Amino acid sequence: MLTGIETVWDELEDIRRAAVAEVHPECRKDLGQVLTPVPVARLLAEMFSDWRGDVELVDAGAGAGTLGAVAALIALSRGGRPASMRVLAWEVDPELAVKSKHTLAAVSERYDEEGIPFEFEVLDEDFLQRAAQKSAGLSSHGATATHAILNPPYAKLSSSSNERALAERLGAPVPNLYAAFMLAASALLKVGGEMVAITPRSFCNGPYFKRFRRALLGQNGLSTIRIFESRMCAFADQDVLQENAITHLVRGRVQPEMVRVQVGDPGGPVTERAVPSEEVVFLGDRDVVIHVAESEGAAKAASLMRELPATLETIGVDVSTGPVVDFRARRWLQAEHRLGSVPLLYPSSVDTDGVFWPSSGNKPIAIDDLEATASLLTPRGNYVLVKRFSSKEERRRIVAGPLLADAFPECSRFGIENHVNYLHSRRRPLGRQLAIGLAAFLNHELVDVYFRSFSGHTQVNATDLRRFRIPDRATLEEFGSASCPNEACDEWIRSFAAAIGVSGIGEVDRVGQTSAAR
Repeated sequence: MLTGIETVWDELEDIRRAAVAEVHPECRKDLGQVLTPVPVARLLAEMFSDWRGDVELVDAGAGAGTLGAVAALIALSRGGRPASMRVLAWEVDPELAVKSKHTLAAVSERYDEEGIPFEFEVLDEDFLQRAAQKSAGLSSHGATATHAILNPPYAKLSSSSNERALAERLGAPVPNLYAAFMLAASALLKVGGEMVAITPRSFCNGPYFKRFRRALLGQNGLSTIRIFESRMCAFADQDVLQENAITHLVRGRVQPEMVRVQVGDPGGPVTERAVPSEEVVFLGDRDVVIHVAESEGAAKAASLMRELPATLETIGVDVSTGPVVDFRARRWLQAEHRLGSVPLLYPSSVDTDGVFWPSSGNKPIAIDDLEATASLLTPRGNYVLVKRFSSKEERRRIVAGPLLADAFPECSRFGIENHVNYLHSRRRPLGRQLAIGLAAFLNHELVDVYFRSFSGHTQVNATDLRRFRIPDRATLEEFGSASCPNEACDEWIRSFAAAIGVSGIGEVDRVGQTSAAR
């Protein structure tokens, strides 16, 4: 075993902290940089399964060199040591590139002490361009990397960006730079090579990352995925509030039967479960959504949801975002309800008990009902409104409220703001019982737990709602006609779970009675 390694950890962390202090936050933001703390880097490095033989380690977006250095040291401390180590680090920031060289030079000294050949190179060239060239066979060397470790830069990509075009050459167009770096690292790995990356969880679901998920999981087998319980723990000293995942993939490997799912913060307790791969990416799922059930209870919720008999589409219901974009419609918005205007419904109007207007806050409460606004307004009727966003630490991600026509007897139309999803039937209202029943189901704890298993952000997209399996229309209407729709929904879910053999669903939080149906 390598002696004195704790001292080395402290030295590497001192270099990283100095880099965080010296590089201006705006500069880091422009480059999408978040420098990896040593405890987090160790979590990544310890996921690699095999360091034997001649190792070529890629660290793209190296920052201060922490990830590559920690991985090389972890390899040296393992029983199955490398025969030689070569680190290729990419860093375009000149100041950070210098720190990367200092960091890796310190590691080189430890390898010299152990008599194992070590070399490193810090490259300032375009990482995506190099990977695209190699993947196209333009380099004579081909894929040579055995390991890749990444905390890639985070930046949204426009459809016309060069980075997006390079990512498409590597397998798929992507909406964010971190996904492009993952495809690039995959392209540099030889068959059997391992990649470990810490990224936002946003790639796990949603239409924008669908082609990326197909490409990534088509090229690699998913071995392990780890999530943190706190959004602040990974990069707290850089004011990053982000739901992250550490993903371990193996190049060219057929998807293993089991995937390790780990939950826990650096330095804290960790739970680990071996999950069948078909519970992580459902068989036949064209969207290739990645589910991470954090507990046995979450896994049971997913099992039950998969067996429900219907979808919104099959019962004739669709989802749209509210058509009123307030900054574009500013000239027609009113602080008070007046003759010729209609209610304007914001997320603050939506509650599990119903839709309330006017809502508290300083937002406009009405929109003018004119020919110019006709396309922005929704006919009076029964709908379900769902908040598109929740606050970072809000207890619930999905908040649905039934919007009932009889609660607004004096208006002919509504304005629904763009931060609200609404459920309708071909832009027309729903039946009253269906609206109440759908809201009761969407507010059930089962749905919220299931949603969190694949969504790593606070946005509830229309696509996510369309993916849900739900009870059939008649059952939903039964919920809506009951004196206590939430209790009726809860009882039905328990009975359904028993009928399909899913035990231990347990007590669930009740969101409260739907006031409109009491």
